[in-house]
Amino acid sequence: MSLPVLTENSILNIVYALYEGDTTNWSITSAEYLSARIMANASINRWEFNDQTNWRELWVTLTAAADGTKTTTAGTYTYTCPTDMIRPASWVRVDSTYWTVVSLLKVPSLVEDTSNWCYFTGSIKAGFKLNFNSNTTLPTGATIEYEYYKVATTFTAITSTTEMSDPYFIVYFVLSRLYESDGEDSKASKAFQEAEGRLEAMKTQNMLGLENIDDLIPDSSSGFGT
Repeated sequence: MSLPVLTENSILNIVYALYEGDTTNWSITSAEYLSARIMANASINRWEFNDQTNWRELWVTLTAAADGTKTTTAGTYTYTCPTDMIRPASWVRVDSTYWTVVSLLKVPSLVEDTSNWCYFTGSIKAGFKLNFNSNTTLPTGATIEYEYYKVATTFTAITSTTEMSDPYFIVYFVLSRLYESDGEDSKASKAFQEAEGRLEAMKTQNMLGLENIDDLIPDSSSGFGT
């Protein structure tokens, strides 16, 4: 079960209370607060890349993205993807029509094919592009839709939030680093164990899926962008 959404400021105020034993809180411009933000972002990185886990919270839609081209233009076959994209899912839709995602390596063998297929090119660093089969006809103004796996949001302001279902993982991760810096090894170990326990609980919840629903989707995007 997800906990209530907590802002960066709320999370670091909880850290302060547990660490200092009062509710005075750090000034948001203090070195202590800004250092705790760095530690918090390190915890988000630990969550994001933990054992190659595919977090459900990081699967999003093009429609909900802040950028990325969302409609077609007649005669245009290459479209910009969201800047926070890591990799796509298996299907692309243009209005109600499904397009199969193929590997870039397969494209040369489809040079004369007129069916609905597309492929992704690019990288996380350079950005991704969605490419449609140029032997087809795309209208102007049709809606492009697909799911993709995104980069986790990090803290940059006091109102920042995380996709993480249990933000108390961040609390105890930061707390363990503070105790470690103080040479309080016993307290650091206890806080770290609490953080790791919460991380494992999130991984277990992530694997459960929806009751009585098979979440295996045929993957047609193997090798994209290579």
